[in-house]
Amino acid sequence: MKKFRQFVSTVFLIGLIIASAYFLYQGTRSPCDKKLEYSIGRFDTQFGLSKEDFKSYIIQSGSVWEKVLHKKQFIYNPNASFKINLIYDERQLETMQKQKTESGLSAVEDIFKKLDSEFNRFKNQYNQKVSSYESALAIYKSRKSAYDAEVASWNRKGKGASADTYASKSTFQSLEAERQYLNSEAQNLNNEASSINTLTKELNALLAERNTKAAEYNRVAKAYNSKYNGGLEFNQAEYKSGNSLDQAGEINVYQFGNKEDLVLALTHELGHALGMDHVENPKSIMYFLTGVNAETSPTPTAEDLAELNKVCKIK
Repeated sequence: MKKFRQFVSTVFLIGLIIASAYFLYQGTRSPCDKKLEYSIGRFDTQFGLSKEDFKSYIIQSGSVWEKVLHKKQFIYNPNASFKINLIYDERQLETMQKQKTESGLSAVEDIFKKLDSEFNRFKNQYNQKVSSYESALAIYKSRKSAYDAEVASWNRKGKGASADTYASKSTFQSLEAERQYLNSEAQNLNNEASSINTLTKELNALLAERNTKAAEYNRVAKAYNSKYNGGLEFNQAEYKSGNSLDQAGEINVYQFGNKEDLVLALTHELGHALGMDHVENPKSIMYFLTGVNAETSPTPTAEDLAELNKVCKIK
């Protein structure tokens, strides 16, 4: 009986050593040593996205990290317990409302730009017309002044004597021609002044329309910035870890604005699935804030690579 107890103790000790060695070995492994098999779980169709396209975007997102790791890390398996879900709820409704607001803002901006361009073009024409009028008026005044002086001189010299005594016939004809020119030019200038007054009214009306549209744009832009410009915490998607022994878990995608936005969100959450944490660079994939329709390119920054290296122990 004593020997049996010694045998049992020995077996228990060996088992304990083996278990300790196993857990010690597991502790030296990185999350990247084992491939992550995933399947598509819940798939809501209200996004207007096909399941095949969704699958291709997952592959594209996974390849961002696989290129750095130089190996296939994410494997699609329709029977895998790790699920990637596409869930339609109020978050995507908000995204759609945001896109509608952006569309309306863009439309108002386009109208404003068109009015602004038309106003500037009209104003340039108006300024040129006014400048030409002022130049013509200055010439008219100068010639009128010279004409008046010449007529006054003619009248002084002509007192008590015939015109032939003090002035030639050609001088008289020259003064008469100038008088006719000045009368005609005065009429032209009056017509031009009337035309400029009409243009002034049209320019002011166009300016008022432009300012009204500018005020509308500023109002919509202010409301948009107030609601959306603070950035969204990365809750358009989330990673939920499962049992560490079988790596079961899931990624839920709740909202996206376009393909690029979806790929960025998936890349971010797959990074979490590898064990990566958030980093501080706003341009990084693993930054904790984003905006829907973000322009962040799914290209790892130095901070992303440092975090991936820390987790996966890249050699």
